[in-house]
Amino acid sequence: MKRLFVIIASIILALTLSACGRGTEDVTTLSRVRDASHLRALLNESEGWSTDGFFAVRDGLAEVHEDDDASRDTREHSDTNVQVDGVDEGDIVKTDGNRIYALRFNALTVIDIDQDGSMTIVFDEARDDDVWGHYRELYITDTKLVVVGVFYDVTHMPYGGRSEDDADVYYFPVYHTMTTVDVYDKHTMELEDAFQMSGHLMGSRLIGDNLYLIGSHDAYRDQDDPRPYFYVNDSRIMPDYSDITYLPHVPTRSFTVISTIRLADDNELEYDIFLGATAWGQLYVSEEGIYLASTRYEVVSTRRINDTAVSDSFEMRGTIVSYVFDENGSVEYGGAGDFKGFVINQFAMDEHDGYFRLVTRDGWGESAINRLYVFERVYEDGEPRLEQRALLDEGIGKPEETVRSVRFDGDIVTVVTFEEIDPFYVIDLSDPLNPTILGELEMPGFSTYQHPWKNDTVIGVGYETNENGWVIGLKLSLIDISDYENPVEIGEPLVLLNETQGWQYGEALHNHKAILVSEAFDFIAFAISRATWGETYEYHSDYLVFDIDLERDQPIQIAASISHMERFGEEGEWPWPYTFNVNRAVTINNQLYVISNGAITRHDINDDFSEIDHIEFDKD
Repeated sequence: MKRLFVIIASIILALTLSACGRGTEDVTTLSRVRDASHLRALLNESEGWSTDGFFAVRDGLAEVHEDDDASRDTREHSDTNVQVDGVDEGDIVKTDGNRIYALRFNALTVIDIDQDGSMTIVFDEARDDDVWGHYRELYITDTKLVVVGVFYDVTHMPYGGRSEDDADVYYFPVYHTMTTVDVYDKHTMELEDAFQMSGHLMGSRLIGDNLYLIGSHDAYRDQDDPRPYFYVNDSRIMPDYSDITYLPHVPTRSFTVISTIRLADDNELEYDIFLGATAWGQLYVSEEGIYLASTRYEVVSTRRINDTAVSDSFEMRGTIVSYVFDENGSVEYGGAGDFKGFVINQFAMDEHDGYFRLVTRDGWGESAINRLYVFERVYEDGEPRLEQRALLDEGIGKPEETVRSVRFDGDIVTVVTFEEIDPFYVIDLSDPLNPTILGELEMPGFSTYQHPWKNDTVIGVGYETNENGWVIGLKLSLIDISDYENPVEIGEPLVLLNETQGWQYGEALHNHKAILVSEAFDFIAFAISRATWGETYEYHSDYLVFDIDLERDQPIQIAASISHMERFGEEGEWPWPYTFNVNRAVTINNQLYVISNGAITRHDINDDFSEIDHIEFDKD
């Protein structure tokens, strides 16, 4: 079964310069590709072209291990730190309380957790060494394990449209990207189905038993058949031309594809295709629908030089495209709306009580401006669109400051801007037609991620800066927003200063899924890498557990520092020390499991996170 639910994402999801005079034409009527010649004509009309992906995939993962105790009671365990409750996001480590599932490069490892917390590897398989690419994320349900990967292949095409029979033909490499989805029975680890989708994976979500994968398949004009394609196990599926939709008057350079795998319905595949532009922006998914935001530069004025029109001024304009889920979880087009500026990440978007809200930043220096938009879905003659209901474009940030982090929480949104100091704003959206800034707080540094915590507090994770606005270290702060008009920083922040000629970095600064959040044990945790240059170069990677106590003078403190680096061993035993950079950690009952690509260690939370035991993975 396949349903066609339009993907307008790519049209607007492009960082392209619009042609002079194109303007912001509102095109809402979908057209359908008629046949091969029509598709070729659309691609030939496009300005420029792009090559198709990177590499391809082949079958892997052989031996199957049985789970002797698949019916065990699920224990208390941590979950992936996601943006929206009920909308799971793929990550490289997951747990269901009975097992830990981990992706290590191109290997899938499953660790069984016994009743006492002890660990046993029950599955550890990698794709063949000569397959380029890696596993990217995984999902688990009550009965299934889903592994999503991006793998690559390369073919060669004759240059300049020459025939392969030409004696002096020159071939250039074309890289093909394939998104792979392997669905396993979670208890037996038997492979049920293997899917492949041509193109790059832009994002995915799991809602209930429906897995949504959003991808981009690049089309180039010299390809014999530029349509995206699919494999279900060994069967190749090529969509009909009439399955492809597009919007007139927009670039037609690549295909955006939403693939839906219904895990509860024997892994049934649905796919829907839109022909549009070559790039995309940010992805937000709620339980109600999918939103894709992109930005493009458009000419707003021209001047003439020697009787030639020259672009004089550009403006950053964006479009938000929406899709809504029906009662069966299928996707229908939900309309689009326009905005100015660009969206920094998925947390700058949110859907609440029938309204879609987003925060954008635009320009730099004296021209910098930050905006908050509120949209509502309306229907005209049966066609949906996102209509702007409110705009707040004053007061968010001091002069020259730009948005660095956003967090929506019901009727409240908190925004951090930065230029030399960090203003933290609390904005009231209880009246969606009249967004109001209630309070602000100034403090050094800026947060790149905000996390709502207990008792109307917000944790800020980001950077510390000096009086000149230069980054001098990492910073964790706790802000009390119980009085919206007077947000207050609680106690002293935790600042990890860079050493002389050194640096520090953590994946958590840009990827929320790298953060373990445990309100039950009053801590958050994530890995930090740091290096110093002195007489020698020294590199360290530590997994830090940050204990949180609102009653302390310094509410956030380091409770434990865990490293796998000492397991690197003698020179030559492992090729890279970075193999032992900790990636993730999970909790099961009162134990913490810390995972790197080289090992997993088990720690007692109630005994200052002391190590209980460990397993080193096969270095091959």
